Amino acid sequence: MFAPLTGRSGHGFACRLRRLTLLIVTVAGTAADAMLGSMQPSPHERGVHDLGGAPGYGPVPHEPEEPPFHADWERRVFGLLGAVTSATARRPGEFRYALERLHPDDYFKNGYFGRWLAGFEVLLDEYDVVSRSALALRVAQRRDAALLAAGRTDLVPTPVSKETPSRRVSPVADRVPALLPPDRPAPAPQRRTVRRDIAEPPRFDVGDRVVAPAPTQPGHTRLPGYVMGKPGTVVKLHPAEVLPDSTAHNRGERPQHVYCVGYDAQTLWGDDAEANATVHVDLYECYLTAAEADS
Repeated sequence: MFAPLTGRSGHGFACRLRRLTLLIVTVAGTAADAMLGSMQPSPHERGVHDLGGAPGYGPVPHEPEEPPFHADWERRVFGLLGAVTSATARRPGEFRYALERLHPDDYFKNGYFGRWLAGFEVLLDEYDVVSRSALALRVAQRRDAALLAAGRTDLVPTPVSKETPSRRVSPVADRVPALLPPDRPAPAPQRRTVRRDIAEPPRFDVGDRVVAPAPTQPGHTRLPGYVMGKPGTVVKLHPAEVLPDSTAHNRGERPQHVYCVGYDAQTLWGDDAEANATVHVDLYECYLTAAEADS
């Protein structure tokens, strides 16, 4: 499933790993105490991440003067991203898929950066960098130290939590290579990028009517649920990219042409949707088929 961390040894790396563990523990304890957001209803048939177009969640809150971070622990989580992903999720789509697999409690309760932190815990455990039991123990120890410093001996010892993100996360789906589009050769890029140059011409052109059926197997996808099965029109062609549906599962790059597809809002959500409004969605070629002439 995941390749363990290999090829890294020596005192320097061990020191960096200890510092990373300590920072994860510190931020995890702070975030858990913060409880920045209330629990939202979980979707019935779609993943926690795929809420676009789903009713019942109310208006999207907007703060014109919203700061980048609402608390110091969010800033520290942002700073941890490079350290964690350099030791774990290096393939395109892999970190995002870790977030998609989170339990609804871990996805919603502490907001945007809270789910990042939960995803860090999952990846560090799955890559055998920091085990779930070791992390839970360190969090309890750090809280005990803080409680003792505050004179709250009545609250010590802190129970070691057994309800951690890495224990509640859904497993990685086993993607069947035969159900993915075939891989195709592409020159290796000279810099780190998801873009690829592929010889085959695009199947669709601007103005073509297309539709995206539902995926044939579970796992990571960039196809939002609200456009599945709905006809749209290609409005732009983007450079080809590696397919995250494949790379997130370590099934190769399988690069695809990318299209910007325009959807009429009332086609997506019915007559109650805004009239004469178009929603643009970037989609990989393997998601699309030609729409029927009368659609």
